[in-house]
Amino acid sequence: MKQRSAIYLDLLGILLAIVAALLIGIAVILVVSNEPGAALRSLFIDPFTSLFSFGSVLNRMVPLVFTGLAIVVVFQSGVFSMGAEGQLYMGALTGALAAVYIPGLSPWIHIPLVILAAIIGGGLYGFIPGFLKAVFKADEIVSTLMFNFIAVLFVSYLLNYVFKDPESGGFARLPYVESSAKLGQIIPGMPTHAGFLIAIVASIIVYILMYKTKTGYELRTVGKNPLFAEYGGIATKKVIILSIAISGALAGLGGAVEVTGMHGTLKDNFSVGLGFDGIIVCLLARNHPIGVLLSAFFYAYLQVGGQAMQANSDVPRDIAIIIQALLVLFISSQAIFAYLKQRKMRSAQGGAPVAK
Repeated sequence: MKQRSAIYLDLLGILLAIVAALLIGIAVILVVSNEPGAALRSLFIDPFTSLFSFGSVLNRMVPLVFTGLAIVVVFQSGVFSMGAEGQLYMGALTGALAAVYIPGLSPWIHIPLVILAAIIGGGLYGFIPGFLKAVFKADEIVSTLMFNFIAVLFVSYLLNYVFKDPESGGFARLPYVESSAKLGQIIPGMPTHAGFLIAIVASIIVYILMYKTKTGYELRTVGKNPLFAEYGGIATKKVIILSIAISGALAGLGGAVEVTGMHGTLKDNFSVGLGFDGIIVCLLARNHPIGVLLSAFFYAYLQVGGQAMQANSDVPRDIAIIIQALLVLFISSQAIFAYLKQRKMRSAQGGAPVAK
């Protein structure tokens, strides 16, 4: 009963944070706009007024689901990884190479091959900081942030000097992916690509992994109390490495889906902070895989609404960014400080269980 009450209070806190952020955003619009009615209508209603707009929301949602799920896995394992952005890039690279340079395949073979290549690329790139943390006690926040820069710059170098399409007209990008690797539209007249279905399946798989399997139990137990997990016979080092590797695989898959579903090619700086947006999506979902679907949709809805507001009124889409920043402030502060407090108490007690 107490656990159920805590869940309800948690949901109430999320709803209050969303309402507060929206109210402040509305207040800012009323102050700065000469046509607040048009601005508010564009921000909140236009994303639902046509199949194209709604499909754009779903497309924008897809990579956020993958990076959100990537963060869910590590956060539930007690690992504060910030490496989803770099893992997204490495998965996008390996998936795109498979999509471009393996011709002559059926889509039923080519698309799964691209997915597998992306999972391997992102997973291996996540394995490295996981190994450093488990074996050498390297701080995962620092190492994963540094690995982000390495991945982004490495991919940029390859796209500018090694795999650059000679017909790109000066733009740094790969050749376009083979048609057999392209993720097509789900519904005619709606821009949403098949990556949306892959994102839903990924959320279900992560839910089953985390809550219905032995591996998920070990991940969550290490996240809640690593000393108890070790006494219970769980190999905590293996779990730490595995959590970041799984996280990297999910983020890498998101990168490949974005390339083959949205862009049709891997281009330099294709991500607009999707890995870091995944942290916000995860916190908004309270580390729950199914909740990631809802929070990613809401976050994408604000992004598309902000673009519509900028196009149809005198208010720039920066207002939507302000609302997103307020959501980060209101929702993440409690979760982050609670996590850091728990981590500090564990450190002070030499890894002893934290009283709750």
